Amino acid sequence: MVDILVGTLSRKELYEKIWDKSASSVAKEYDIPYTQLLKQVRTANIPIPPTGYWTKLAFGKPVEIIPLDGPADTMISIYKTIESIMPDNNQQNPTIDENADPVETIEQYGQIYNIYYREKLYQEVWEKPVVEVAQQYMVSDVTIHKICKSLDIPTPDVGYWAKVKAGKPTKQTPLPNSNKPASKMGIRTNLEPQPQVVKELLNYLSVEDKSVVLSVAMQIRLPDDNAKMHAKIIVHRKNVVEWHKKESRERNQRRFGTNEDTAPFLADTISESSLPRVCRIFDALIKAMEPLGCSLTDDLKFVLLGETVPISVSESKDKIDHIPTREENIQLLEYEEKKRRNSWASQPNIRKYDYIYNGKISFSVGNIKSLRDSKSHVIEERLGDILIFIYEASNEYRIQREEREAAELKRLEEKRHREDQRNRYNLEVEKTNALVNESDDFDIACKIRAYISVMEKKASLTENEMQWIEWAKQKADWYDPTIKRIDEFFGTRNKNNEKYRKLMEKSYSSWRGE
Repeated sequence: MVDILVGTLSRKELYEKIWDKSASSVAKEYDIPYTQLLKQVRTANIPIPPTGYWTKLAFGKPVEIIPLDGPADTMISIYKTIESIMPDNNQQNPTIDENADPVETIEQYGQIYNIYYREKLYQEVWEKPVVEVAQQYMVSDVTIHKICKSLDIPTPDVGYWAKVKAGKPTKQTPLPNSNKPASKMGIRTNLEPQPQVVKELLNYLSVEDKSVVLSVAMQIRLPDDNAKMHAKIIVHRKNVVEWHKKESRERNQRRFGTNEDTAPFLADTISESSLPRVCRIFDALIKAMEPLGCSLTDDLKFVLLGETVPISVSESKDKIDHIPTREENIQLLEYEEKKRRNSWASQPNIRKYDYIYNGKISFSVGNIKSLRDSKSHVIEERLGDILIFIYEASNEYRIQREEREAAELKRLEEKRHREDQRNRYNLEVEKTNALVNESDDFDIACKIRAYISVMEKKASLTENEMQWIEWAKQKADWYDPTIKRIDEFFGTRNKNNEKYRKLMEKSYSSWRGE
């Protein structure tokens, strides 16, 4: 590793730069990784803005500036640590051992990190050359040497593998006792860039909003133990505790299954001992996200950008042998006594195993991503990822909601179109039937008039016949749709009625005119 000097300035100048435009911006100014700058800033005992500082500032909310303590004129040298590329001429084009144990990794902010375990890495660097181990972890051999040094792992001396190849005796340095950590996390440096992961991250936000969200995600931290929690988390936690108390009372009274209250969120998925820890995680998330416009429902769902995002929390359990209770032991003794007396007895139904919570928490954000405690990290170290997953979930829910709304709109439009078509069809039926009926009526009127014409040609007509002819002409006019004469008894001829409904029928009830 090589340290390159990239700048020198006083503590006050560095402090002012950090509080003026953020530590990440200063890191970009000097072209060094953010973590390297942060380490040097902390070594110089320079305070940095707390979680949510830049978000509050962006939204015009009041912020607290931590003053600089100690001498302000002390000069600080800023270094950039890089890896020196020293190819090993004795090892050309090393290949990855396909039979080696898979490397455990985690993903954070679109980057993949290796998990180095002290004992495992010790075995690996003494089983094969460091350059091959580096290929397995997809980093440089210099990185492996650096990791070994930080974990106090001895590595083979120069010439060790040449002796092994020549069959000469070698000596392996034992792994010493050390107070160094048992594992370490490091980024994969020899990976091809993964723009598809970074590009997809929050790509629906504007550049400014995305920058703010990522900045908050990188700086989110758990509140102090004595910090007051969010009001809705306090209320919900009390509800969970009360539910557990009620369940415990009913269990002690042997009233199994009598708790009719629906278990509140977290009550039946995690242990009571893990409840404070989970509440602190929710508290850290909402306090970091509230300045971004996020809110919390009564059952601890996150409302972001108009969408409600649930977080599922569960705690895994260990399977252990069941230790019979006093009551169960009495039942077993009674059963054995009855068997000894050759009396019929039903064997007590006593479970063989118990399943107890083990404190390992899992978080699932909507249908986007799941995180859980592991040997390499705990949920508290992934708060920034959870925040980003909530944003991603809100976008997914928005897309799904818009798709549902579009599908419903399409369904309603199709229904309206079908209804319109049906109405138009029915109207056409009515008009067609009316046309047929009118033509039939006109045909009847013409027949009546033809018949009247024949009657009028008779040589001599009686007075009754002449009256009948006048009456018949009126009835022809009543039938004729072009005249539409109103009849004294029948009113107006209904052109829309079907034929059988327009037949003349006798009335057997009192005449309406009486």
